[in-house]
Amino acid sequence: MGQIEFQNVTKLYGETPAVRDLTLTVHEGEFVVLVGPSGCGKTTALRMVAGLEDISFGEILIGERVVNDLPPRQRDIAMVFQNYALYPHKSVYDNLAFGLRMRKVAKAEQRRRVEEIARVLGLEDLLARKPAQLSGGQRQRVAMGRAIVREPQAFLMDEPLSNLDAKLRVQMRAEIARIQQTLGVTTLYVTHDQVEAMTMGHRVAVMRGGVLQQVDAPQRLYHAPRNLFVA
Repeated sequence: MGQIEFQNVTKLYGETPAVRDLTLTVHEGEFVVLVGPSGCGKTTALRMVAGLEDISFGEILIGERVVNDLPPRQRDIAMVFQNYALYPHKSVYDNLAFGLRMRKVAKAEQRRRVEEIARVLGLEDLLARKPAQLSGGQRQRVAMGRAIVREPQAFLMDEPLSNLDAKLRVQMRAEIARIQQTLGVTTLYVTHDQVEAMTMGHRVAVMRGGVLQQVDAPQRLYHAPRNLFVA
């Protein structure tokens, strides 16, 4: 696993800044949550790490390597979106193994990794099922597993629980935090939900108008907010 580092990163759309001079490090094995209202720049920041948005100024490093000019497939990251994007005609096993097959990983190693991740995610009894036979929470775990099984340097999550109902969201918050702790994968997680941010992250980075307001542990953020907006 590797760390993610923003060094004075700015993103402009025309002359309008979406992210302004962002400096932030997600340390190896850390779970950092980017939180803020719609339009604050949190998803843009995540997409710049993924290589889905160009960087106007500054540098982004993944595992000590500057990735500004690298295409997404060469950045050694995995991403989970709001949409699970599972292959409906493939079994859970084949969905989990798909990325490994594309990389021509040996079949024995594919099986080892898929079975290991299935154990961690509680999917062992579901490997033969198709996505249509799964609950929303199970599909989310498959989407996470498909990303994790590649053993990337970093894991990016963009509002992954927003399509779930309230009860399932609560369950999945704890589940994602547990999985991240178990695997120790460096994770950058984006949400607009303050409860999600405060209950899941090792640290929370609060954004407003493209500017990082404060980054701190949840308790510190709560008891010592830097400004009125954070409070």
